[in-house]
Amino acid sequence: MKKNAAAIFAALILLAGCASEKNDGENASSAASETAEVIERASAEETEPEIIPFSQYSFELRGTDGNYIMTIGRGEFGDEISVTIEDNTYQSKDFVITAPAGYEPDFPFDQMSASYVVRVIENDIDDTYIPDILQFRFNISAEALDADPENAVYSVCRFYTADKGELREIKATELTENGEKRVYDYLEFGELYHTEPDKFICSMDVDDMEIFYDDGSRRPIEKRVSLKTMKLDCENMEFVMGYEELTEDNPLYFGYAYWAAANCAAQYFKATTFNISDFEHYIEKPSGTDANTSEYYFKIDDSRFKCKADLVEYLETIFSESTAERIMKEAPQKYCDIDGELYGIAGDGGYDFTLGTLTFSDMEISENKMIFRSRQEKFDEMGRFTGYTDGGDFVISKQDDGYWKVVQYRYPSF
Repeated sequence: MKKNAAAIFAALILLAGCASEKNDGENASSAASETAEVIERASAEETEPEIIPFSQYSFELRGTDGNYIMTIGRGEFGDEISVTIEDNTYQSKDFVITAPAGYEPDFPFDQMSASYVVRVIENDIDDTYIPDILQFRFNISAEALDADPENAVYSVCRFYTADKGELREIKATELTENGEKRVYDYLEFGELYHTEPDKFICSMDVDDMEIFYDDGSRRPIEKRVSLKTMKLDCENMEFVMGYEELTEDNPLYFGYAYWAAANCAAQYFKATTFNISDFEHYIEKPSGTDANTSEYYFKIDDSRFKCKADLVEYLETIFSESTAERIMKEAPQKYCDIDGELYGIAGDGGYDFTLGTLTFSDMEISENKMIFRSRQEKFDEMGRFTGYTDGGDFVISKQDDGYWKVVQYRYPSF
């Protein structure tokens, strides 16, 4: 900054002097123009940050037996990540992580984004001592994508930690139906919901098609949702994967099941719309807020719903009547019946990219009500993690018919 200021000052003196020697007004004007150009160039140099390519990144990591300094960088070859571990006696060891076949490390573009190269998962839930976990992401190579684009898994991940001065991989294992242990070479990259100090939900699957039984009765949410978790076995250093039992006696995951179902349904009233297959034909209607503008409604192509009443019934399998009414009323899609068919606007309510994964931070359980307080990851405009923000309360309540329903809810990305 001092260098640019000096350049501007010197240019002003030099060009002002030149102008004073010229009696011609046109020449003086030209000198002033040159001065402005110099100032503009110097200001541009000052405001445009220099882009430095990513080289390496260091941070402190809590290992199984103490703290370490980890340095992450590019390996000798394109599919390698170099890792250096330094202990509290300043002794260091070098390691190399090789990407799975068909993948390459997800290195950031520049040094400013160096921390993106690895996600450090700390236990910030309670004071239980759990080693920090390194989650490395690998993206599919262009060659592998071209070879089988239809079945491509775009991003996968592996986990590591520091253990007695060594870089130790945390393998993911799962018991198969015949009782054999399956060891995963990597996992598909996705959101991890840190639910307990040593436990994560790695997938939430919601059956959003079979909403009712054949006799017309409603399928309980806990029968429509499956939660796959992975629990860290520190002794064997592996993630043991399995499915949670979704009962009232397991309230934390019972609540997550209802939250997953609520998200699945609410997305069509917040973030997207139900399927529209014909965008060429639409019905134009005056806007409800401005008669001089129009809104365009498209026919909803979804075999589950023939009219708006079907949508209300669908929502009320998950939400209380008042909550379902609020979600429907606030939906930017503005679903309605036109000529006996279901229509909606192909719109959304926007997305806040500074918000990340939402997890429950505390819960209050009674016989007929469960309150889950939540926190949500917060990022700055550069995508850097800055901490947590209040995610609001998620509340489910047992109704008179014995079913649990969501009575307080906020979509997690807004």
